[in-house]
Order: sequence, then structure tokens, then C-alpha cells
Amino acid sequence: MQLNESVVRWNTEPKATRNIWIRMKQHRWSILAFICGVILTLVLVVPGMVAKSSFPEKNDQAGYIFSLRFDRKSTHSLLFLSDDNTVLANSFTKETPNPVKHPEQFNNYVGTIGDRYFTSTSKLYFEIKFSYEILKYLNSTDLVFEVGVASREKIDSHHYVGTHGWSFFIHNCTTNICLRAQHGTTNTYEEVKIISSSSTVGTVTTGRLGFFVNMNRNEFSVIDKDSSKILYTLKKVVSADQLCLAFGVYNHRYLETKLEIMYSYDFTNLPIINVVA
Repeated sequence: MQLNESVVRWNTEPKATRNIWIRMKQHRWSILAFICGVILTLVLVVPGMVAKSSFPEKNDQAGYIFSLRFDRKSTHSLLFLSDDNTVLANSFTKETPNPVKHPEQFNNYVGTIGDRYFTSTSKLYFEIKFSYEILKYLNSTDLVFEVGVASREKIDSHHYVGTHGWSFFIHNCTTNICLRAQHGTTNTYEEVKIISSSSTVGTVTTGRLGFFVNMNRNEFSVIDKDSSKILYTLKKVVSADQLCLAFGVYNHRYLETKLEIMYSYDFTNLPIINVVA
């Protein structure tokens, strides 16, 4: 009996093996397609699942977005605002159809403030898109626009805040249009960047600048969006008064200028020193 069983195994095993190979050859394309499907799943799907589970903080930045707006009631009567208070201009346009008449509006400072005041720990980043067209010949010191930090009580005491606050402003630098940093108290007056090589009538210029206010370090920085580099940082941003953002738009007879707040982030609760966006 044992011999017979051995004989049976010897006779049937090669036959079974041959049957398996025959079936594999018959269905080789189906098997190959299945294997390729498994490989593609491992290559494409699994890494995506790992990435999502390993980096949940990728979209966390959205949690720090806040809506910075121009303050309508403070806006000078020569300026115009968009319906949502994110665009400020010195001319009436389809985008800025709203002149401002309010008992609390500025009388001397041709601008407005932001709707967010600073605390001792504030860390706010925002981006401004600007555009201007030169309509008439500019004098050597004519201002285009300004973004600054200043005491709310002192803003309307002068036509721009660089004399008493911390200011980044664009103006005519005789042969070009340049960006300067100024703080009158510390005699800071630095050329930061040439915005346009032309200051002649008909020149149209657009651009973007980022700004970061870090009250934890008492600093105010301007960031070049083209190179993603910090251009200049004004230091010792300290005051006994309530500080806020100031936005000036000047010389409506010579320039058609517009400022738009593109987006803004509140990083107060993050342990960061500075940003490059």
C-alpha cells in the first residue's frame, strides 16, 4: 500500500504542476494586470495617505486668517472705499464708489487707519497690493502712499505719520519712485527699494508689499513679495498711547492711487520672530 501511494504521488505531482503552468500561461495577462494594479496602488495611494496623516498642519495657516479692513469712519473726505472696506483709493471708480462723510473722519491726515489695534503681544502680517498712475508732473518730494504704525491720538496731527510714528512710504525720488523707511523720533530716513525707474507723466505701476508688526519684539518690517525677503525693519516700536495701522493716499490731483488689502494673518499665539511670505 505504501508503495502504491508513492507511485500515485510520483505519477500525479508532475501532472498537477504542468496544469498550474498551463493555467498561468492562459491567464498571464489577467495576472499581470492585477500585479500592476497592486503596484500602482502602493505607489500612488499609500504615499498620499501617509502624507495626509504625517503632515496635518499643512493647512493650519488658515486658522490664523483674520479680516483686516480699512476703518470707514476715520477715512478722510478726499478718499473713497470699496463696499467691503478692503480697497482705498483717491479717486471715484467702479471698485471704490463710496465717498466718506463721518463726524469722526480725519481732517489733516489724508488716509485712514486699520480696524485692529495692537496689544503688547500682537504679531500681525498683512499684504497690500498697490497701483498708481502719474497724471501730472510730480515735485521732488511728492508722496504716493504710506503704510505706518502710529499713535491713534497723533495720526491726524500731521499729513503723514513718519514724523512721529513708524512709516514705510512711497514717494518721488526725483528720477524714480522709491520706498523709504522713516521714524522721526530716531532720525531714521532710509531708502529701501526703487519701485519704478520712471517718475514721468503717464507712468503706471503696480506691485505688492508684505508687512509684519511684531509687538512682542517692538518691530515693524516690510517684505518684498518679488524676492520674499525682508527689506527693512523699524525697531523700538513703543508708545504709551494706543498704536494702530495708518494708511495714507496722497496727491489726488497728480496721482491716481489705490491700495488693496489682499490677506492678513494673526500670529499672536505662535512663537515666531519674523515671517517671510
